[in-house]
Amino acid sequence: MKSPRSRPSRRARAEQALALAECARVCTGYLAGLTAEEDPAAPPPPGVGPGPARTALVAAIGELLGTAPPPRREPVGAELFDTLLRAGDRAVETGGERELLLAVALADTGVSLRAKSRAAWRLRARALDALGHAAAATEAYERTLALGSTHPETPVLLSMAREKRACLATAVGLFPADTAGGRETGAGEEGGGAEAGAASAASATGPAFAAAVRAEAMPGVVREAFTAYVTEQMSRYGAGDARVRELAGAYGTYCRILDQGRMADPLLAGARPVGVADFRGLVAGKTACVVVGPGRFEEAGDYELVVRCDDFRGGERADVHAVADPACASWHRPAGVRLLFADPGETWRETVRRAVPGAQDGLGDASLRRPLQDPALLGDGGWGPETSAAFTVLRLLDHLDVSPRLDVHGAGRLRPEERRWITSRAKDRTKTRTALR
Repeated sequence: MKSPRSRPSRRARAEQALALAECARVCTGYLAGLTAEEDPAAPPPPGVGPGPARTALVAAIGELLGTAPPPRREPVGAELFDTLLRAGDRAVETGGERELLLAVALADTGVSLRAKSRAAWRLRARALDALGHAAAATEAYERTLALGSTHPETPVLLSMAREKRACLATAVGLFPADTAGGRETGAGEEGGGAEAGAASAASATGPAFAAAVRAEAMPGVVREAFTAYVTEQMSRYGAGDARVRELAGAYGTYCRILDQGRMADPLLAGARPVGVADFRGLVAGKTACVVVGPGRFEEAGDYELVVRCDDFRGGERADVHAVADPACASWHRPAGVRLLFADPGETWRETVRRAVPGAQDGLGDASLRRPLQDPALLGDGGWGPETSAAFTVLRLLDHLDVSPRLDVHGAGRLRPEERRWITSRAKDRTKTRTALR
């Protein structure tokens, strides 16, 4: 006897129908609004007029509206869902503000239909990012990765969104008096009259820039306000001022990201190199654990530093990711520092090239490529090329001896000789945890 197919509940069907009806309303509203752009009093933005991208979007919306909704008791099928996301992609490619807002609406519909859809969350992130909504875009990118996205661009786009947000925050905070709201000048103050008016006009660019950042205006609007503000500050304080130099640096980085995306170092994937001293400083004074195996780790909150090794689940915290298997499937997963263990040097360089730009903040340099055999570090012979990433990074942490607590979870998964070494030095043991400190 066949088991009955799982069907959505009455409430789920009602929510599904409501989401699809709202989506149809938004799409038809967008199409109806296209005629308004023919009004000479309200022309479309430059580069957003009729063209191939707009034509493709209209065709995708027509296909979406023409796709039959699911039967009353059935869930949304793959055909309708894919058509929905395709229309959202076309809206992002068109690039105007109305189109991007339409893309957000389509992505929200997709998320309401399938809350764990990586593609729907990624569409939402891209649309919000293009609108300049950096905080919401960052959250959506993080959700995409947490759901296990393997799209190679996602960590790069997340890194870029964070970097743009940091640039703007830095720029607004460098001259707080100049980016505050309009400052009034009393009649008795020096510089009244025409001079006060000139000062007021001169200071208008700061508040206007800060307002554009707070409102999360379109990147083009923010960039225009940013340009005017930097020009004014350089004129007012001079290019030799330390804050002006920092402001110019933030402006240059912001514009570069808008124009070119993230320019990654060809070897270190755009990440800062981390040497032995840097790694020791990162670990010093922190409680740390090494997690063996790809499974979910429920005790991450008990430690200040969590080390994952080779493959691990999407969304899992990885302050350090140790890799000894070049074929591991977790290169794209976000990590604080990624350590790559390989020997000889040419093999290590080939392994480093697998690193995904934007997926890590720091990347171990050549001084950390073979810590067990390196005489400048452990110089511990007898461990061959098959030594696991988990044991290698555990030995490194034990040797540095700067963590007040050092545990390994899942030591039973290690090779027999690795387990024996850990057992001989254990201070405490439970079924799943071995403490070395």
